Amino acid sequence: MTSRPTCRCLLCRVETQLVDELASSIAPYDAIRGSAANGLRAFPSPFHLLSHLKATQAGPSSDELFHELLAARAVAPQFVETLMIVAFVPVLHGTVRRIAKQQSRLARADITQQALSVFLEVLRSEQIEKRQTHFAFAISRAVKRHLFEWAGREGAVPGPGREEEPQLSLPPMDDDFMEHHAVLRHFLHRCITKGLLADREVDLLIQIKLDGNTGEEIAEANSTTSNAVRQRMKRLLAKLRRLAGTARLRN
Repeated sequence: MTSRPTCRCLLCRVETQLVDELASSIAPYDAIRGSAANGLRAFPSPFHLLSHLKATQAGPSSDELFHELLAARAVAPQFVETLMIVAFVPVLHGTVRRIAKQQSRLARADITQQALSVFLEVLRSEQIEKRQTHFAFAISRAVKRHLFEWAGREGAVPGPGREEEPQLSLPPMDDDFMEHHAVLRHFLHRCITKGLLADREVDLLIQIKLDGNTGEEIAEANSTTSNAVRQRMKRLLAKLRRLAGTARLRN
C-alpha cells in the first residue's frame, strides 16, 4: 500500500503522518494480531490489512476484520483508531470535498478537522460498539450524516459582510408522491429480504439516490473510475426493472 497522498489537502497530509506512525508501530499491531480470533493473523503488517480492506470495500470479509479491529481497541486503542482513520480516508476525503463545494462559507481545513472529530465520535459511540455486522456501511453512513448536519448548521450562519441567502421552500408532498414512495420502499424491502440484492448493490443505491454522491466521489473513495461506477449503477437499475416485473415481487 502506498503512503503517497493523492493531493496536498490537509486530510491527505494527515494520512501521510498517520501512515508513518503505523510504519513505526509494529509492536501494537503484533499485539492486536495475537488477541484477534483469526482474521487479522492472515496479514503480516498493517499495510497488508489496509490494502485488503480497500480492495474488499464493504464486503463480508472486511466486515469481519472491522469487527475484530474494534474489539482489539481494548489492547491498543490509539493504534486501532489510527488504522481505522487511514482505512476510511477515501470516504472522508470524498465527503469533505463535497461539503466544500456545497458550503463555500466553510474553510476546507475546518471541514477536515470536523470530519476527523466526527469520525472518532462515531467510532467510539455505543451504536458502533454494540453493532455486530455491516461496520463499514454503518460508520460511513453515520459520519456523513453528522458531518452534513454540522455543515448545514455552520453554513447557515452568514459570515462578515455576507447577506443571508434566501431560503427556498420545498413543494408539499401530495398523496400520489407518498403512495409511490411507500410502494418503492416495500419493493426494495422485498428484494433485500429475499436476497435478490447484494449489500454492495444496496450501498451503491443509497449513496447515489439518497446521499446524493456523484460517480466521481464514489470512484475516488473506491479507487476506481467514474465510468465504472456509472456502468454499475446502470446494471443495477436494469436489474431492479427486471425484478419489478417478476411475479414473486409483484403487488
